Amino acid sequence: MKNPAHKVAVQSGSVDDQRIPQEFFETLHETFRRAEEAVGGSIDRFYEIGGLIVRLRFAGDALVPYISHAFDHLAVEPTSAPSLTICLWDSISTETAMPPPPWSADDYLPRGEIRGYSSTHIHTAFHPGVGTLSMFDSKSNTGLFWIHGPEDIPAYVTGSPLHAILSWWAHGHGLQLIHAAAVGTVGGGVLVVGKGGSGKSTTALSCLQAGLLYVGDDYVLVDERPYVYSLYNSAKLNSDQARSFPTLFSDTSSFGQSNYEKTLTFLYKTHPDQLAASLPIKAILLPKITDVPNSRLERASAGEILAGLAPSTLFQLPGADRSAFHGLARLVTQVPNYVLHLGSDLETIPDVILGAITRSRPDVVA
Repeated sequence: MKNPAHKVAVQSGSVDDQRIPQEFFETLHETFRRAEEAVGGSIDRFYEIGGLIVRLRFAGDALVPYISHAFDHLAVEPTSAPSLTICLWDSISTETAMPPPPWSADDYLPRGEIRGYSSTHIHTAFHPGVGTLSMFDSKSNTGLFWIHGPEDIPAYVTGSPLHAILSWWAHGHGLQLIHAAAVGTVGGGVLVVGKGGSGKSTTALSCLQAGLLYVGDDYVLVDERPYVYSLYNSAKLNSDQARSFPTLFSDTSSFGQSNYEKTLTFLYKTHPDQLAASLPIKAILLPKITDVPNSRLERASAGEILAGLAPSTLFQLPGADRSAFHGLARLVTQVPNYVLHLGSDLETIPDVILGAITRSRPDVVA
């Protein structure tokens, strides 16, 4: 989006703190309606996420293949009363121009937030590198998502779309979006936490390949029971790592691959019976890559696990505040915590994960 020369001044604590975000949301929502009319209507998709129904309402079909595949394992029948409706459109396919944004470049904040355009119930984020604008109104449970054109969507957005809107919405329903992988069995699962490149995806996919259930490899939802809920059925690995999983990455997405350093695949196509919508959390693991063959577990403190979980989660979530951190802090105290020392022999990982789930394998706990 181009930045206009003018800038809206918002005084802290003024009525404008509420009015200006609301007015822009209404303007943007009306733009979606015009886009919808321009292409002759909308296309709806319904999904059950975290036990609640989410409707994606697309203006035309241009964005559908770029957004929907990540959620297809959670598809359900239409309902007249979804918990959340997200309206999605682009300007190219709908030939609908966006209104000029009433802020300047100085108003962009590090996590995509825009100074002066969030309030008690309106949340706004714009990511200049991708060009996506996201808004959410918690009073109406309506999200808005815009991008200039479908071909502007990189593969990593296709693999984990709409996570800002889903995070804002989930917070109001006792759910927290976190940066983590999750795998397990019908008896329960583990969260695998840590910064990018720490081994979360390798761990999750090694378990999937061994027959375990898969909840996600990058973003999942959690609650305080504690349970973990699936968001996306995508899997992403660097190209050299993907070669270790030829059966999983035999049918990969071509969306944005030339501009993306990871290979993307959707597991609902190849492993539908191993995709779990939710699992009770039995342990939290922090992976560390080693140069020895065998993987093993080592007891870890809640503080060590929180240090691996909180920064990578909160940095990626526009509007995440102190309450989100406190929720993560409570989560890591509810279950056993381990450092997962990842060996070079990937086939040793699943048994160690099973040991963490059942806590019946003291031989793998140092």
